[in-house]
Amino acid sequence: MNDHTSPLTNRLSDPRTTRLLMYGSLGVGFVGYIGLLSYDAPVPALAVYWAAFLTFLAVGKLSPARIEDERDAAMERAASQRTVGVIGAVLIGIAPAIPALNAAGIEVPTIALGAIYGFAALMGVWGVAYLWVRYGPGTVTPT
Repeated sequence: MNDHTSPLTNRLSDPRTTRLLMYGSLGVGFVGYIGLLSYDAPVPALAVYWAAFLTFLAVGKLSPARIEDERDAAMERAASQRTVGVIGAVLIGIAPAIPALNAAGIEVPTIALGAIYGFAALMGVWGVAYLWVRYGPGTVTPT
């Protein structure tokens, strides 16, 4: 080890260690949050949650290791495409039926309406993000 690297930097240069620290901190934060909420301690629960999240970000920022590669990017892209496809199909299939159900006197549960509105909001955010990536500043459009 030379004078310019610390033991922490050396440990974080291993992608497995970095991944373990990052996602382990999130796991501890989630468990701590739920555990403290069960003891009616919402403020400490929130503090543990945010400390875990900030630890996740700090480890990711301080680590020289890349924890994701091209395979991870390809899997995320495939999962995103499938998710958007399923949610789009659900919206196309179910959303137009809601006025017909209401006209027939069948009340749609509030939770179902909330899910439909959530799906519609997600698709709206996806559409804006797509347009931003496709046509926003700094993007290269194919000729």
